[in-house]
Amino acid sequence: NVGTTAGQRRLGAAARSQEHAMNDSAAGRPDAGLSTFQAFTGLSLDEQNILDQADRFGQKELLPLASRMDDEEWWPTEIFPKIGDTGYFGITAPSEYGGSEMNMVASGLVLEGFSRYNHALGLAWVAHENLCLHNILRNANDDLKKKFLPDMIKGRIIGALGLTEPGAGSDALGSMSTTARREGDHYILNGRKIYITNGPIADVLLVYAKTDKSRGAKGISAFLVEKDFPGF
Repeated sequence: NVGTTAGQRRLGAAARSQEHAMNDSAAGRPDAGLSTFQAFTGLSLDEQNILDQADRFGQKELLPLASRMDDEEWWPTEIFPKIGDTGYFGITAPSEYGGSEMNMVASGLVLEGFSRYNHALGLAWVAHENLCLHNILRNANDDLKKKFLPDMIKGRIIGALGLTEPGAGSDALGSMSTTARREGDHYILNGRKIYITNGPIADVLLVYAKTDKSRGAKGISAFLVEKDFPGF
């Protein structure tokens, strides 16, 4: 387990304690406690501990799933809740939502540790954690954060991002044809998206659509679309 305090994930807390202890025992040495690998990569003891923990989790929990996922296009439904329970979702999110209150460096280290053993799940993780969850954290209003973030951080619902279209790939924003038209207190979206990581299994998708074609890329908005919405 990554570590919990009063029910809140504290990713890296053990590493910080270890770092202080090693520094105290070897005061005056700028490289005290650093392995040759750490000195080469520039990772702190805290960061190295995060990577090591993610590496161990990946080897134990994700590697055994890799072959079947690749060979059968199979999705292990139990893995996201297990990742959530261990504290590997919501890396950058505040503790009020159940997050770890860390930075994007920590998020990247977790991705590195996971992808070393299961590249498919590494990609699914980053689509959920960074493209959807972190995007909601940064840009959504408080009501949407409260609705989606706790369950996403626990791995109870899966997120994805819908941007690429059949005719809009490398120029996804400029060539986008999906539109959103306001009707009363909601929007009607019309369009197609392809190559959506987590698309077949996602419960909520952050979908980009044009609300004002005359403004080009600046006339694009993001919408949270749930899998049971009519017409989806």
